[in-house]
Amino acid sequence: MATSKAQEEDLTAEVVCSICLEQYKSPVSLQCSHSFCQTCLSTHIKSSCGDCDPPLGFPCPLCRVFIPAPGEIAQYSVDEWALKFPENKFLSSVTGVQFILCKPCQGDGEEVKANGWCKDCSEALCEECTKYHKKYRPCRKHVVLSLAEWSDISQIPDTLEICETHDGRKFELFCRKHFIPCCSVCVTTDHNSCSNFCQLGKVCGNFIEPDKVKVLQSGIEKFCLKVESIIEKEKANINHIDDVTDTFTKELSDVITNIIQTLKKLEEEHLNELSKLSKESKYKLQKSVESFDQRLLYLKHWRELLSRNLSNETASETKRVLSYIKLKNIHENIQKMKYTKLDICIKTKVLDDVKKLIKLPCLADVSANENLDQVDLNRETIDYTHAKENVISEFTIRGANLTGGTFMSSGNLFLADNRGKRCILCDTNGVILQEVKLQEAHWDVFTEGEEILVTNPNNESILKFGSTSLEILDTVPVGCSCYGIATSGNTTVIGTSNSVEIFDEGFDVTRRRTLLTGLSSIYDVAIDDDNNVIYSSHSQHIVKKQGIVTGNILFTYNHEELKNPYGLTTDGKGNIFVNGNNSNNIHILSGEGKLLRIVTGVKSPTCIKFQNAINRFFVGTLTGDIKIFEFNEN
Repeated sequence: MATSKAQEEDLTAEVVCSICLEQYKSPVSLQCSHSFCQTCLSTHIKSSCGDCDPPLGFPCPLCRVFIPAPGEIAQYSVDEWALKFPENKFLSSVTGVQFILCKPCQGDGEEVKANGWCKDCSEALCEECTKYHKKYRPCRKHVVLSLAEWSDISQIPDTLEICETHDGRKFELFCRKHFIPCCSVCVTTDHNSCSNFCQLGKVCGNFIEPDKVKVLQSGIEKFCLKVESIIEKEKANINHIDDVTDTFTKELSDVITNIIQTLKKLEEEHLNELSKLSKESKYKLQKSVESFDQRLLYLKHWRELLSRNLSNETASETKRVLSYIKLKNIHENIQKMKYTKLDICIKTKVLDDVKKLIKLPCLADVSANENLDQVDLNRETIDYTHAKENVISEFTIRGANLTGGTFMSSGNLFLADNRGKRCILCDTNGVILQEVKLQEAHWDVFTEGEEILVTNPNNESILKFGSTSLEILDTVPVGCSCYGIATSGNTTVIGTSNSVEIFDEGFDVTRRRTLLTGLSSIYDVAIDDDNNVIYSSHSQHIVKKQGIVTGNILFTYNHEELKNPYGLTTDGKGNIFVNGNNSNNIHILSGEGKLLRIVTGVKSPTCIKFQNAINRFFVGTLTGDIKIFEFNEN
């Protein structure tokens, strides 16, 4: 039965990419169910997260839901991401066609309209083929949707059982040693020295204790809070930049306004002064003009008056003589007056400081000081020289002689009781949760993945425990009197009474090699992140760091307040904690062997282990006393 005409029209109308608004070209689907052309999605990815360092995902172009990058972190470049998302075979089938044909019927040479789609087979089916498809045993659990529900079929398949490192092979085995699923290629390449495997389908719920889930979730929560704190600080920085910008804008605006107002005022004062000076100058000149004008008029007046008498023929000679004499006297008197010519020149000059305003290159200096700090979010960085040490727990395991121990992933302690020939699981308040009786007296404890390694110096062997069940999985002979033990990757180091023994691949005695130390009574060892071994001599009161590969001595530490070092450990930053058994203290050294601090108040410490996640360590003694310390910044 074919889809209705309305459905077909709706289907045709919807088969367009929401980015380019054209028919899909190589459509791929995201986890949020939305699909896009491969090239359109690639362009969107590059524009939205190409500048991130490193890019870890992008928002869906349609719903804005965050889509994580395919594969492991930084496994693929941003240019490859769009190629790694699964093809939407349904959209590929319906793009550019008027109606969809049943795939099985097409194989038989028939053209029958489809009305359903099998998500598992990625094939279009007609009603008849759908019926047989559901009856066929291998296909009974397949999900077949009607074409009317086509918008919901682009869900990403579950990839939890797919090995993204090796071309999408399915995980088949589970490595108990490293607590990780493996495909066939993983087993032959990355885990070729491992021997404790089980079928992936046989991994039971006991592998994950509730406490482990809580610890993991707590760690994630703390990490998220740290990242959110950084985000809040950087957002606050953005707001601060806005505030500074607004403040400076207002400040500059006020300065400009004040400058303009001041210039206007100075302009007004200057023009008033100029006007006043001009008026005064004109007044003086006018007075001078009036003075000259008075004299001129006076002289002209008498000249005209007396000249008439002189030119009048009928006038008497006496009158003419008197007129002449008077006019002469007036002329002489006028000439004798003091004459000053007034010349006023008003000068104006714009000050150089004012002219400089025109030539100002800018109104203010603007700069941004960037300070890029490396932030380690994995662990808290503690300055041991100033941090406060707190004893958060203190208890005694009665009758115990503690020579080794470790923190479990759950936060509980797993301890080796040498005298009592037992291993003890207890919480951090001293409540014993489980005991494992042993045939021999054992010494040190180290956790490696999902296994616990316990050394047996008398029997020259190592016991392997399952960390969940605490059952003995294996007894491994190592051919040496083993006390302290530490592992990193495929390398294991063991402290004996007179040497440090190195196993590079598992515990193959034939491949064991001895590291020349020049010391004796080496009861504990540790490995740092650079594959160097740290060890101490109980009898010679010395701590050394030495390259495992090169054999070079990196530092030698001794101190008058370090007597008979009996146990050591490292934190996540490479700092070293060493017990002074007879000096009743703990020496904290940097990775370079510099003394950072001496912790006192511990009597005859023997075993010590650090819990990196919370800057916590415990110290045990031969009398079963345990103290748990935690460092906090002041």
